[in-house]
Amino acid sequence: MNSGLYTAYSGLKAQSEALEIIANNLANANTTGFKEDKAFFTLLDQSLNEPNKPDTMTSAINRSVLVHKALNPTESSLSLTGRDLDVAIEGRGFLVVSTPQGIRYTRNGNLHLNSQAVLTTSTGFPVLGDSGKPITLGSGEVKINQDGEVLLDNSKVDSLKIVTFDNISALEKQGNSLFLSRSGQASEIASDATVKSGYLEASNVNPVVSMVQMVDVLRHFEAIQKSVSLLMNDINSKAIEKLGK
Repeated sequence: MNSGLYTAYSGLKAQSEALEIIANNLANANTTGFKEDKAFFTLLDQSLNEPNKPDTMTSAINRSVLVHKALNPTESSLSLTGRDLDVAIEGRGFLVVSTPQGIRYTRNGNLHLNSQAVLTTSTGFPVLGDSGKPITLGSGEVKINQDGEVLLDNSKVDSLKIVTFDNISALEKQGNSLFLSRSGQASEIASDATVKSGYLEASNVNPVVSMVQMVDVLRHFEAIQKSVSLLMNDINSKAIEKLGK
């Protein structure tokens, strides 16, 4: 089989995966605390697995295109809600959340109190305090100050546990604006983070830029499709015709 077809196939697959990444970004353009993924492409020279192979032409042509994604940690704008349990984090910081699957991290500060008066995320997962335990409150007025202290009737109950990571690429998206630390190592306390009560951080997806990227990927996809058609229908058919004669 023409090795160029393998290269074209890998290119189509990579462009399709890049399109999925951009589409997911656009779908979360209005998701609080969402961080977009950036798609980038690399080439894998299959001939590296056979360093002594003499066919240099094949090794030059036979390259696979791979798509990777990287988290864009850029902070986004803050929107005023005026709600006491809405918090936005300015600086490099994440709230620590307890889930049935283990500890997760989020920038989504749309917090709530459940029926047991436990402070939770919008999806119902308990938010941890500096004590390492879920923050449990009683009846009364709840407020959160800029230091992350959780107050009940102006008396401190606990503080939001806010952490950061030396390597943001160690975080893996888990859905619902939650992240998992792939390294599994303990993160550091974000000393430079500031909590803004009554605000929420918007998604850092720029819909206009993402739409331009989507059009660009579609054009590349169409160009590769044409090359496949050329290889399959024109070049190969002519080769078979001449070989037959």
